[in-house]
Amino acid sequence: MSSYHDIVCGVHNSVDNFFKSNFSNIHIRGPHLDASEIQKRPLMVISTHRSHIDYILIGILLHKMGFKNLRFAAGDNLTGLPVIGPWFKSLGAFTVERDNGFERNYVRNLCRNVITMLENREPVIVFPEGGRSYSGKAMEIKSGVLGAAILCQAKDLSDDVNLLIASVSYEFPPDLPWFGLLQKGKSLRRRSNNIFKRIIGNGYYFGADIMAFLPMFFSRYTGKKFGDVYVDFNETVSVRSIVDIEKNLIRNARDEFSAHRVSMQKAGEVINKKFLSLFCILPIHIVAILIKGKLKVPINQISENASSLLQFLSSENRNIEMLKSVSETKLVESGISQLLKLNAITINNYMIYTKNSDIINYFAAVIGENWR
Repeated sequence: MSSYHDIVCGVHNSVDNFFKSNFSNIHIRGPHLDASEIQKRPLMVISTHRSHIDYILIGILLHKMGFKNLRFAAGDNLTGLPVIGPWFKSLGAFTVERDNGFERNYVRNLCRNVITMLENREPVIVFPEGGRSYSGKAMEIKSGVLGAAILCQAKDLSDDVNLLIASVSYEFPPDLPWFGLLQKGKSLRRRSNNIFKRIIGNGYYFGADIMAFLPMFFSRYTGKKFGDVYVDFNETVSVRSIVDIEKNLIRNARDEFSAHRVSMQKAGEVINKKFLSLFCILPIHIVAILIKGKLKVPINQISENASSLLQFLSSENRNIEMLKSVSETKLVESGISQLLKLNAITINNYMIYTKNSDIINYFAAVIGENWR
């Protein structure tokens, strides 16, 4: 048994209490998974990425399901933090350097390390969108670490390398208030900038994550909660069931990564579709898209438009399971309540007034503009 697993076993009760003190409920929805059977083959867990807490949440849920020796890819903005970074590493985190994400040699070496983990039957948790979505919308899937699953499968086409695809949806992402500062820091810390800008950028970037973490550490004293969380997943699927590695092979390519570039791209497209179908649509998303771009909207107008929006989402195979159990009136009331808690809107005489368009745009982006 790995030292990572032993440490997780030692802290999982504390982590459970951490989530209980920070979230109202955590809803886990998916089939029963036989961890011992699944872990007989290489496994990569692929998740959406909306909050810095995703790493711990997905990891502890898999641990409770019986998965052992878990590893997870974490950005250097987390592993580089004082105290928190070393703790993450002790739990099985390995660093992904965001600034080097487009350098071929770095990505190739990173994938080789991940392949070794997979072959050692260490399930690897990855977030292939390449970072948290600051805008709220699903981001393009990056090959990066995901490429390790393709290359691992290519080494032995007779045996399965499995993928477990999951999605996490938050009522109130804990780091949402700090996304603006994170983006500013991300821009300033680019290698193309001078050293002075990069130092300031690192201060913003790491400081924003620290500020996002702090309220969570003190929630047991403040009583502040970040609403409900929804974790949705499907059965595992093998890499070779979603892409034809032999057919997509680019022969005489300069390296393995280039040879399997098409398979990586096609796998990313499949995963992106699965993310969209899994991601739980909440009342806050419905109300946000119906008031986006408007200074004021009558509440009854939102209720009138909610039905057609739900029909559209159903036709697009979006995950509206949570919404089916409530009436449209309750749905709208809940969405309005959620936006009020975030101070994104005000209400006067049955009229909703936009107060913080950035928050509204964030939640509206989950649905997009195609339904209009």
